[in-house]
Amino acid sequence: MPEQPTPGKRLRICVFSFMFHPFVGGSEAQAEKHAQQLRALGHDVTVMTLRHYKHWDKRSIHNGLPILRIGGLYYPDGRLRIGRTGHLPYELMTFIKLWRMRHHFDVIHMMQVGTLGAIAAFITRFTGTPLLISVQSAGPTQEQLTRIRQQGAMLMADTLKGKLPPELLRVPDGDWTAGDLDDMKRSIYWGGLFQRYLKRSHARYQVLSHRSAAYLIANGIAQEKIFRIPNGIDTEQVRPIERRPTPEQRERIITCVARMEYPKGVDVLLHAWARMMREWHSDIQPRLRLVGEGAFRPQIERIASELGILDSVEFLGLRRDVMDLLHQSWGFVLPSRWEGMPNALLEAMACGLPCVATRVSGSEDLIVDQENGLLVPPEDPVAMAQALRHLIEDHEHAERMGQAARTTVERDYNLKAIVHRTVELYYSLLTEKK
Repeated sequence: MPEQPTPGKRLRICVFSFMFHPFVGGSEAQAEKHAQQLRALGHDVTVMTLRHYKHWDKRSIHNGLPILRIGGLYYPDGRLRIGRTGHLPYELMTFIKLWRMRHHFDVIHMMQVGTLGAIAAFITRFTGTPLLISVQSAGPTQEQLTRIRQQGAMLMADTLKGKLPPELLRVPDGDWTAGDLDDMKRSIYWGGLFQRYLKRSHARYQVLSHRSAAYLIANGIAQEKIFRIPNGIDTEQVRPIERRPTPEQRERIITCVARMEYPKGVDVLLHAWARMMREWHSDIQPRLRLVGEGAFRPQIERIASELGILDSVEFLGLRRDVMDLLHQSWGFVLPSRWEGMPNALLEAMACGLPCVATRVSGSEDLIVDQENGLLVPPEDPVAMAQALRHLIEDHEHAERMGQAARTTVERDYNLKAIVHRTVELYYSLLTEKK
Protein backbone atom coordinates (compact mmCIF):
# COMPACT_ATOMS: atom_id res chain seq x y z
CA MET A 1 0.00 0.00 0.00
CA PRO A 2 1.58 3.34 -1.04
CA GLU A 3 2.11 6.04 1.56
CA GLN A 4 -0.92 8.31 1.89
CA PRO A 5 -0.51 12.01 1.01
CA THR A 6 -0.71 14.41 3.93
CA PRO A 7 -2.26 17.91 3.73
CA GLY A 8 -0.13 20.11 1.51
CA LYS A 9 1.34 17.19 -0.43
CA ARG A 10 0.80 16.78 -4.17
CA LEU A 11 -2.27 14.68 -4.96
CA ARG A 12 -2.94 12.38 -7.91
CA ILE A 13 -6.54 13.13 -8.84
CA CYS A 14 -8.84 11.47 -11.36
CA VAL A 15 -11.59 13.81 -12.55
CA PHE A 16 -14.23 11.65 -14.26
CA SER A 17 -16.77 13.47 -16.43
CA PHE A 18 -19.37 11.65 -18.52
CA MET A 19 -18.83 14.25 -21.26
CA PHE A 20 -15.84 16.51 -21.80
CA HIS A 21 -14.24 18.67 -24.48
CA PRO A 22 -15.14 19.11 -27.33
CA PHE A 23 -18.67 18.97 -25.89
CA VAL A 24 -19.86 22.36 -24.67
CA GLY A 25 -22.12 22.56 -21.63
CA GLY A 26 -22.27 23.68 -18.03
CA SER A 27 -21.02 20.48 -16.39
CA GLU A 28 -18.31 19.92 -19.01
CA ALA A 29 -17.04 23.49 -18.62
CA GLN A 30 -17.08 23.20 -14.84
CA ALA A 31 -15.15 19.91 -14.96
CA GLU A 32 -12.45 21.52 -17.09
CA LYS A 33 -12.22 24.63 -14.90
CA HIS A 34 -11.96 22.47 -11.80
CA ALA A 35 -9.25 20.25 -13.32
CA GLN A 36 -7.24 23.21 -14.59
CA GLN A 37 -7.36 24.92 -11.21
CA LEU A 38 -6.20 21.71 -9.51
CA ARG A 39 -3.22 21.68 -11.90
CA ALA A 40 -2.53 25.33 -11.09
CA LEU A 41 -2.33 24.33 -7.42
CA GLY A 42 0.35 21.78 -8.29
CA HIS A 43 -1.63 18.53 -8.29
CA ASP A 44 -1.44 15.76 -10.91
CA VAL A 45 -4.79 15.57 -12.71
CA THR A 46 -6.07 13.05 -15.22
CA VAL A 47 -9.46 13.49 -16.87
CA MET A 48 -11.39 10.32 -17.67
CA THR A 49 -14.40 10.52 -19.93
CA LEU A 50 -16.27 8.46 -22.52
CA ARG A 51 -15.12 8.21 -26.13
CA HIS A 52 -18.41 9.38 -27.62
CA TYR A 53 -17.17 9.00 -31.21
CA LYS A 54 -15.14 6.08 -32.44
CA HIS A 55 -12.67 8.24 -34.38
CA TRP A 56 -11.66 10.16 -31.25
CA ASP A 57 -8.27 9.31 -29.75
CA LYS A 58 -8.26 7.11 -26.66
CA ARG A 59 -5.58 9.35 -25.16
CA SER A 60 -5.09 13.03 -25.82
CA ILE A 61 -3.98 16.31 -24.26
CA HIS A 62 -6.33 19.29 -24.03
CA ASN A 63 -4.90 22.58 -22.75
CA GLY A 64 -2.29 20.61 -20.80
CA LEU A 65 -4.80 18.14 -19.33
CA PRO A 66 -4.21 14.43 -20.07
CA ILE A 67 -7.48 12.83 -21.16
CA LEU A 68 -8.30 9.11 -21.18
CA ARG A 69 -11.39 8.21 -23.22
CA ILE A 70 -13.30 4.97 -22.61
CA GLY A 71 -15.29 3.39 -25.42
CA GLY A 72 -17.98 0.77 -25.82
CA LEU A 73 -20.22 -0.27 -28.70
CA TYR A 74 -20.80 2.15 -31.56
CA TYR A 75 -23.52 2.85 -34.09
CA PRO A 76 -22.57 2.52 -37.77
CA ASP A 77 -22.08 6.30 -37.95
CA GLY A 78 -19.46 6.08 -35.18
CA ARG A 79 -21.52 7.39 -32.24
CA LEU A 80 -21.22 5.64 -28.88
CA ARG A 81 -24.25 3.62 -27.84
CA ILE A 82 -25.55 5.04 -24.55
CA GLY A 83 -28.82 4.99 -22.64
CA ARG A 84 -30.99 2.08 -21.64
CA THR A 85 -29.65 -0.36 -24.23
CA GLY A 86 -26.07 0.75 -24.69
CA HIS A 87 -24.64 1.36 -21.26
CA LEU A 88 -23.34 -2.09 -20.31
CA PRO A 89 -20.33 -2.19 -22.69
CA TYR A 90 -18.92 1.20 -21.67
CA GLU A 91 -19.63 0.41 -18.02
CA LEU A 92 -17.60 -2.79 -18.36
CA MET A 93 -14.77 -0.90 -20.05
CA THR A 94 -14.88 1.73 -17.28
CA PHE A 95 -14.65 -1.01 -14.65
CA ILE A 96 -11.60 -2.51 -16.39
CA LYS A 97 -9.86 0.86 -16.80
CA LEU A 98 -10.44 1.95 -13.20
CA TRP A 99 -9.37 -1.43 -11.85
CA ARG A 100 -6.15 -1.43 -13.86
CA MET A 101 -5.40 2.10 -12.65
CA ARG A 102 -6.63 1.56 -9.09
CA HIS A 103 -3.25 2.47 -7.58
CA HIS A 104 -2.65 5.46 -9.86
CA PHE A 105 -4.91 7.89 -7.99
CA ASP A 106 -5.18 9.23 -4.46
CA VAL A 107 -8.70 10.58 -5.05
CA ILE A 108 -11.41 9.96 -7.64
CA HIS A 109 -13.87 12.80 -8.25
CA MET A 110 -16.89 11.84 -10.37
CA MET A 111 -18.45 14.98 -11.78
CA GLN A 112 -21.92 13.42 -12.19
CA VAL A 113 -24.05 10.89 -10.35
CA GLY A 114 -24.67 7.79 -12.44
CA THR A 115 -23.88 4.14 -12.95
CA LEU A 116 -20.21 4.98 -13.53
CA GLY A 117 -20.17 6.44 -10.02
CA ALA A 118 -21.51 3.15 -8.68
CA ILE A 119 -18.75 1.28 -10.54
CA ALA A 120 -16.13 3.61 -9.03
CA ALA A 121 -17.69 3.06 -5.60
CA PHE A 122 -17.40 -0.72 -6.02
CA ILE A 123 -13.71 -0.54 -6.98
CA THR A 124 -12.74 1.99 -4.32
CA ARG A 125 -14.46 -0.20 -1.73
CA PHE A 126 -11.50 -2.57 -2.12
CA THR A 127 -8.76 0.02 -2.63
CA GLY A 128 -9.93 2.48 0.02
CA THR A 129 -9.43 5.38 -2.39
CA PRO A 130 -11.70 8.31 -1.44
CA LEU A 131 -14.54 8.85 -3.91
CA LEU A 132 -16.33 12.19 -4.23
CA ILE A 133 -19.42 12.42 -6.48
CA SER A 134 -20.80 15.78 -7.61
CA VAL A 135 -24.57 16.11 -7.82
CA GLN A 136 -25.39 18.42 -10.71
CA SER A 137 -29.18 18.70 -10.42
CA ALA A 138 -31.89 18.36 -7.78
CA GLY A 139 -34.44 18.04 -10.57
CA PRO A 140 -38.08 19.15 -10.47
CA THR A 141 -40.01 19.82 -7.30
CA GLN A 142 -42.41 17.12 -6.15
CA GLU A 143 -45.29 19.23 -7.45
CA GLN A 144 -43.70 19.51 -10.89
CA LEU A 145 -42.86 15.81 -10.95
CA THR A 146 -46.39 14.79 -9.99
CA ARG A 147 -47.85 16.99 -12.73
CA ILE A 148 -45.48 15.57 -15.34
CA ARG A 149 -46.28 11.99 -14.32
CA GLN A 150 -50.01 12.67 -14.50
CA GLN A 151 -50.17 14.83 -17.62
CA GLY A 152 -46.83 14.34 -19.35
CA ALA A 153 -44.22 17.03 -19.90
CA MET A 154 -45.41 19.83 -22.19
CA LEU A 155 -43.92 23.04 -23.49
CA MET A 156 -45.96 26.03 -22.34
CA ALA A 157 -48.97 27.14 -24.41
CA ASP A 158 -50.05 30.12 -22.26
CA THR A 159 -51.86 32.64 -24.51
CA LEU A 160 -51.41 30.31 -27.52
CA LYS A 161 -53.55 27.60 -25.94
CA GLY A 162 -55.65 26.03 -28.69
CA LYS A 163 -53.54 27.67 -31.43
CA LEU A 164 -50.71 25.12 -31.44
CA PRO A 165 -51.07 21.37 -32.05
CA PRO A 166 -50.49 19.29 -28.88
CA GLU A 167 -47.87 17.18 -30.65
CA LEU A 168 -45.75 20.32 -31.13
CA LEU A 169 -45.72 20.96 -27.39
CA ARG A 170 -45.39 17.39 -26.12
CA VAL A 171 -42.04 16.46 -24.57
CA PRO A 172 -41.06 12.78 -24.95
CA ASP A 173 -40.08 10.93 -21.78
CA GLY A 174 -36.47 10.67 -22.89
CA ASP A 175 -36.17 14.44 -23.46
CA TRP A 176 -36.44 15.65 -19.88
CA THR A 177 -34.35 14.75 -16.88
CA ALA A 178 -35.32 14.36 -13.25
CA GLY A 179 -32.89 14.81 -10.36
CA ASP A 180 -29.63 12.93 -10.76
CA LEU A 181 -30.59 9.94 -8.59
CA ASP A 182 -34.08 9.69 -10.10
CA ASP A 183 -32.75 10.00 -13.62
CA MET A 184 -30.34 7.12 -13.14
CA LYS A 185 -33.24 4.96 -11.99
CA ARG A 186 -35.57 5.85 -14.84
CA SER A 187 -33.16 5.97 -17.77
CA ILE A 188 -30.99 2.86 -17.40
CA TYR A 189 -31.79 -0.83 -16.98
CA TRP A 190 -30.96 -1.89 -13.43
CA GLY A 191 -30.51 1.77 -12.57
CA GLY A 192 -32.39 1.20 -9.33
CA LEU A 193 -29.83 -1.41 -8.26
CA PHE A 194 -26.96 0.96 -9.00
CA GLN A 195 -28.79 3.70 -7.10
CA ARG A 196 -29.30 1.55 -4.01
CA TYR A 197 -25.66 0.46 -4.05
CA LEU A 198 -24.48 4.07 -4.21
CA LYS A 199 -26.60 4.96 -1.19
CA ARG A 200 -24.95 2.21 0.87
CA SER A 201 -21.43 2.84 -0.40
CA HIS A 202 -18.63 4.85 1.21
CA ALA A 203 -18.95 7.56 -1.49
CA ARG A 204 -19.19 11.18 -0.40
CA TYR A 205 -21.27 13.75 -2.26
CA GLN A 206 -20.57 17.31 -3.31
CA VAL A 207 -23.78 19.29 -3.71
CA LEU A 208 -23.93 22.68 -5.36
CA SER A 209 -26.91 24.14 -3.52
CA HIS A 210 -28.99 23.88 -0.37
CA ARG A 211 -31.86 22.36 -2.33
CA SER A 212 -29.60 19.65 -3.73
CA ALA A 213 -28.54 18.72 -0.20
CA ALA A 214 -32.19 18.40 0.84
CA TYR A 215 -32.84 16.30 -2.28
CA LEU A 216 -30.12 13.79 -1.35
CA ILE A 217 -31.29 13.54 2.25
CA ALA A 218 -34.87 12.95 1.07
CA ASN A 219 -33.52 10.13 -1.12
CA GLY A 220 -31.81 8.34 1.73
CA ILE A 221 -28.25 9.71 1.61
CA ALA A 222 -26.87 10.25 5.12
CA GLN A 223 -26.29 13.92 5.92
CA GLU A 224 -22.71 13.30 7.07
CA LYS A 225 -21.84 12.13 3.55
CA ILE A 226 -22.95 15.42 1.98
CA PHE A 227 -20.75 18.49 1.52
CA ARG A 228 -22.01 21.74 -0.02
CA ILE A 229 -19.37 23.26 -2.29
CA PRO A 230 -20.87 25.33 -5.14
CA ASN A 231 -19.47 25.93 -8.60
CA GLY A 232 -16.94 28.70 -8.97
CA ILE A 233 -15.96 31.32 -11.53
CA ASP A 234 -12.54 32.68 -12.42
CA THR A 235 -13.32 36.27 -11.50
CA GLU A 236 -10.06 37.50 -13.02
CA GLN A 237 -11.05 36.28 -16.48
CA VAL A 238 -14.82 36.79 -16.22
CA ARG A 239 -15.35 40.38 -15.19
CA PRO A 240 -17.22 43.57 -16.14
CA ILE A 241 -15.89 45.96 -18.74
CA GLU A 242 -15.83 49.73 -18.37
CA ARG A 243 -17.92 50.42 -21.46
CA ARG A 244 -21.20 49.00 -20.21
CA PRO A 245 -24.45 49.88 -22.02
CA THR A 246 -25.64 53.24 -20.71
CA PRO A 247 -29.16 54.62 -20.09
CA GLU A 248 -28.72 56.83 -23.15
CA GLN A 249 -28.75 53.77 -25.40
CA ARG A 250 -32.30 53.11 -26.49
CA GLU A 251 -31.70 49.48 -27.44
CA ARG A 252 -31.44 47.33 -24.33
CA ILE A 253 -30.36 43.76 -24.91
CA ILE A 254 -31.38 40.98 -22.56
CA THR A 255 -29.36 37.80 -23.08
CA CYS A 256 -30.30 34.23 -22.20
CA VAL A 257 -27.67 31.49 -22.42
CA ALA A 258 -29.42 28.12 -22.17
CA ARG A 259 -29.86 24.88 -24.03
CA MET A 260 -33.12 24.57 -25.98
CA GLU A 261 -34.35 21.82 -23.70
CA TYR A 262 -37.40 21.43 -21.48
CA PRO A 263 -35.75 22.00 -18.05
CA LYS A 264 -34.30 25.35 -19.20
CA GLY A 265 -37.74 26.90 -19.74
CA VAL A 266 -36.91 29.00 -22.81
CA ASP A 267 -40.52 28.50 -23.96
CA VAL A 268 -41.70 30.16 -20.73
CA LEU A 269 -39.34 33.08 -21.39
CA LEU A 270 -40.84 33.63 -24.85
CA HIS A 271 -44.35 33.83 -23.41
CA ALA A 272 -43.11 36.30 -20.79
CA TRP A 273 -41.39 38.38 -23.48
CA ALA A 274 -44.55 38.45 -25.59
CA ARG A 275 -46.61 39.60 -22.61
CA MET A 276 -44.12 42.39 -21.91
CA MET A 277 -43.91 43.54 -25.52
CA ARG A 278 -47.70 43.70 -25.94
CA GLU A 279 -47.81 46.41 -23.28
CA TRP A 280 -44.59 48.20 -24.32
CA HIS A 281 -45.12 51.90 -25.11
CA SER A 282 -41.72 53.38 -24.22
CA ASP A 283 -39.16 54.60 -26.76
CA ILE A 284 -36.72 52.10 -25.22
CA GLN A 285 -36.17 49.16 -27.59
CA PRO A 286 -35.87 45.80 -25.77
CA ARG A 287 -34.16 42.94 -27.59
CA LEU A 288 -33.88 39.33 -26.47
CA ARG A 289 -30.90 37.24 -27.53
CA LEU A 290 -31.13 33.47 -27.13
CA VAL A 291 -27.75 31.73 -27.08
CA GLY A 292 -27.85 27.94 -27.30
CA GLU A 293 -28.96 24.95 -29.30
CA GLY A 294 -31.00 21.90 -28.46
CA ALA A 295 -33.58 19.37 -29.55
CA PHE A 296 -36.47 21.80 -29.07
CA ARG A 297 -35.19 24.72 -31.11
CA PRO A 298 -37.72 24.15 -33.95
CA GLN A 299 -40.63 24.12 -31.48
CA ILE A 300 -39.32 27.17 -29.65
CA GLU A 301 -38.86 29.09 -32.91
CA ARG A 302 -42.43 28.17 -33.87
CA ILE A 303 -43.70 29.48 -30.53
CA ALA A 304 -41.82 32.76 -31.07
CA SER A 305 -43.31 33.06 -34.55
CA GLU A 306 -46.87 32.41 -33.35
CA LEU A 307 -46.39 34.97 -30.57
CA GLY A 308 -45.35 37.56 -33.14
CA ILE A 309 -42.11 38.54 -31.40
CA LEU A 310 -39.49 37.60 -34.00
CA ASP A 311 -38.78 41.29 -34.64
CA SER A 312 -37.36 41.60 -31.09
CA VAL A 313 -35.94 38.08 -30.55
CA GLU A 314 -32.69 36.72 -32.00
CA PHE A 315 -31.78 33.02 -32.09
CA LEU A 316 -27.97 32.99 -32.06
CA GLY A 317 -27.34 29.25 -31.65
CA LEU A 318 -24.06 28.05 -30.16
CA ARG A 319 -21.51 30.83 -29.79
CA ARG A 320 -17.87 30.96 -28.78
CA ASP A 321 -18.05 34.68 -27.94
CA VAL A 322 -20.45 34.46 -25.02
CA MET A 323 -18.37 36.87 -22.91
CA ASP A 324 -18.55 39.50 -25.66
CA LEU A 325 -22.31 38.99 -25.91
CA LEU A 326 -22.70 39.41 -22.15
CA HIS A 327 -20.64 42.61 -22.21
CA GLN A 328 -22.97 44.02 -24.88
CA SER A 329 -26.04 43.22 -22.77
CA TRP A 330 -28.16 45.37 -20.51
CA GLY A 331 -29.20 42.35 -18.45
CA PHE A 332 -29.47 38.58 -18.31
CA VAL A 333 -32.35 36.13 -17.83
CA LEU A 334 -32.43 32.44 -16.94
CA PRO A 335 -35.98 30.94 -17.02
CA SER A 336 -35.17 27.41 -15.81
CA ARG A 337 -37.82 24.98 -14.60
CA TRP A 338 -35.11 23.40 -12.43
CA GLU A 339 -31.33 23.59 -12.06
CA GLY A 340 -28.34 22.54 -9.99
CA MET A 341 -26.03 25.56 -9.94
CA PRO A 342 -26.28 27.42 -13.27
CA ASN A 343 -22.87 28.38 -14.64
CA ALA A 344 -24.46 30.76 -17.15
CA LEU A 345 -26.01 32.77 -14.32
CA LEU A 346 -22.71 32.80 -12.40
CA GLU A 347 -20.90 34.16 -15.47
CA ALA A 348 -23.51 36.85 -16.08
CA MET A 349 -23.32 37.97 -12.43
CA ALA A 350 -19.51 37.96 -12.60
CA CYS A 351 -19.81 40.31 -15.59
CA GLY A 352 -21.80 42.70 -13.41
CA LEU A 353 -25.11 42.14 -15.19
CA PRO A 354 -28.44 42.56 -13.41
CA CYS A 355 -30.22 39.22 -13.74
CA VAL A 356 -33.71 37.77 -13.68
CA ALA A 357 -33.84 34.10 -12.69
CA THR A 358 -36.35 31.60 -11.42
CA ARG A 359 -36.48 30.53 -7.80
CA VAL A 360 -34.88 27.12 -8.35
CA SER A 361 -31.87 25.23 -7.01
CA GLY A 362 -28.68 27.26 -7.37
CA SER A 363 -30.30 30.46 -8.62
CA GLU A 364 -31.99 30.97 -5.26
CA ASP A 365 -28.59 30.50 -3.56
CA LEU A 366 -26.95 33.07 -5.82
CA ILE A 367 -29.62 35.77 -5.87
CA VAL A 368 -31.14 37.75 -3.03
CA ASP A 369 -34.30 39.15 -4.59
CA GLN A 370 -34.19 42.91 -5.28
CA GLU A 371 -30.61 43.17 -3.95
CA ASN A 372 -28.33 41.47 -6.50
CA GLY A 373 -30.98 40.30 -8.98
CA LEU A 374 -34.64 39.44 -9.35
CA LEU A 375 -36.22 36.07 -8.58
CA VAL A 376 -39.57 34.87 -9.94
CA PRO A 377 -41.42 31.56 -9.62
CA PRO A 378 -40.61 28.98 -12.33
CA GLU A 379 -43.17 28.56 -15.13
CA ASP A 380 -44.77 31.95 -14.36
CA PRO A 381 -44.64 34.13 -17.49
CA VAL A 382 -46.63 36.94 -15.86
CA ALA A 383 -44.14 37.38 -13.00
CA MET A 384 -41.19 37.04 -15.38
CA ALA A 385 -42.62 39.69 -17.72
CA GLN A 386 -42.97 42.11 -14.81
CA ALA A 387 -39.41 41.44 -13.64
CA LEU A 388 -37.98 41.90 -17.14
CA ARG A 389 -39.83 45.17 -17.57
CA HIS A 390 -38.54 46.46 -14.25
CA LEU A 391 -34.95 45.47 -15.10
CA ILE A 392 -35.12 47.20 -18.49
CA GLU A 393 -36.85 50.40 -17.37
CA ASP A 394 -35.29 51.09 -13.95
CA HIS A 395 -31.68 51.65 -14.91
CA GLU A 396 -30.60 52.86 -11.46
CA HIS A 397 -31.89 49.73 -9.71
CA ALA A 398 -30.49 47.56 -12.51
CA GLU A 399 -27.06 49.15 -12.07
CA ARG A 400 -27.09 48.60 -8.30
CA MET A 401 -28.13 44.97 -8.72
CA GLY A 402 -25.39 44.39 -11.29
CA GLN A 403 -22.72 45.79 -9.00
CA ALA A 404 -24.03 43.71 -6.09
CA ALA A 405 -24.06 40.61 -8.32
CA ARG A 406 -20.37 41.07 -9.10
CA THR A 407 -19.59 41.52 -5.41
CA THR A 408 -21.49 38.31 -4.56
CA VAL A 409 -19.50 36.23 -7.03
CA GLU A 410 -16.15 37.73 -5.98
CA ARG A 411 -16.91 37.08 -2.32
CA ASP A 412 -18.58 33.66 -2.39
CA TYR A 413 -17.95 31.96 -5.75
CA ASN A 414 -14.35 32.70 -6.69
CA LEU A 415 -12.99 29.61 -8.45
CA LYS A 416 -9.66 29.54 -6.61
CA ALA A 417 -11.35 29.63 -3.21
CA ILE A 418 -13.91 27.00 -4.25
CA VAL A 419 -11.22 24.59 -5.51
CA HIS A 420 -9.18 25.17 -2.33
CA ARG A 421 -12.24 24.06 -0.34
CA THR A 422 -12.54 20.96 -2.51
CA VAL A 423 -8.87 20.09 -2.02
CA GLU A 424 -9.30 20.46 1.73
CA LEU A 425 -12.17 17.97 1.47
CA TYR A 426 -9.91 15.57 -0.48
CA TYR A 427 -7.33 15.69 2.33
CA SER A 428 -10.06 15.22 4.93
CA LEU A 429 -11.32 12.11 3.13
CA LEU A 430 -7.76 10.77 2.91
CA THR A 431 -7.40 11.29 6.67
CA GLU A 432 -10.63 9.30 7.20
CA LYS A 433 -9.13 6.51 5.14
CA LYS A 434 -6.18 6.24 7.53
